[in-house]
This record gives sequence, C-alpha cells and structure tokens, in this order.
Amino acid sequence: MEKIVGSLAGVCFHTYDNMFDLFFTGERVIACNVKHYGDIPYQQSSAIRELLTPGLSRRRAEQIEQEQISYERRQSLQDKTPDELVTLHRSNFEIPYSEIMSVEISRGLFRSYLKFSTSNPSPPRQKIRFLLSKKQIPDAQSMIKQVLDSKVKKK
Repeated sequence: MEKIVGSLAGVCFHTYDNMFDLFFTGERVIACNVKHYGDIPYQQSSAIRELLTPGLSRRRAEQIEQEQISYERRQSLQDKTPDELVTLHRSNFEIPYSEIMSVEISRGLFRSYLKFSTSNPSPPRQKIRFLLSKKQIPDAQSMIKQVLDSKVKKK
C-alpha cells in the first residue's frame, strides 16, 4: 500500500496567491491546493468605508477568509489516502516519479524554486515549478534526497 513519506507545506505555484501542499509517497508527488486566487470573489464595500480606510478593511476581511479556507482545506487533507488526495480538489495533481526526468532546487536573488522536469507533455506541463521560501529550502532538499536522489540535477 502506498504511503506518504513526507510533505512540504505552503509552496506557491505560479503566483504567491496560489498555494499547494506537496505530499511525497514512494511512487509520486501529489500537489494539493490549499489556497487559490479565485477562492474569494471580489466583494464591493460601502463607499463610506472606502473613504475612511481605502480598501484596508475589505482586504483584511478577504485575507482572514482565505486563511480560513486554507485551514479547512488542510484539515480535509488529514488521514486521506494518496488516491483521495489527488481527487479532493479540481486543482490537485500528481507527478509520478517514473515521469520525472530531473529535479532541481535553484536559489535566486529574490526567489527559490523547486523544479520538476517531466517526460509527460500533458497538463500540468513538462516543467513544473514551485516557489519556495528560504525556510523551505532545507526541508525540500531533505525530501528530494530521500525520494528522488537519483534524479537530482547536478550543477
């Protein structure tokens, strides 16, 4: 039976308001959506409130609502099988290790990335890139070494 051997929480996919948790199993990486820019529709606020605090209260309310949605999604991921994780949200996807040609963690001046190069041309794409914070780099390196050490791209 396939088991989850580790995870990386809160990695960004494409933009900072599109966040995923990555689950590593013995066979694949599963990306689970926990925050999506489309979760909170634009909400109109009263004209008086806008004049007093230009967008501040609306933005804060949206931020609190997004945090609540992220928390609820993370709670729903608990005790799920890998197959259930993939189907839990329409944005979730998997990357089988057999399709990964190379994996790389690159550090830039402003951003760091976890990049998967795959042999599969179908969605999401051949090069899948997640943004990492500086705090996530050691955890990502450890996880990649544990499950995909033979596919690490050498610099």
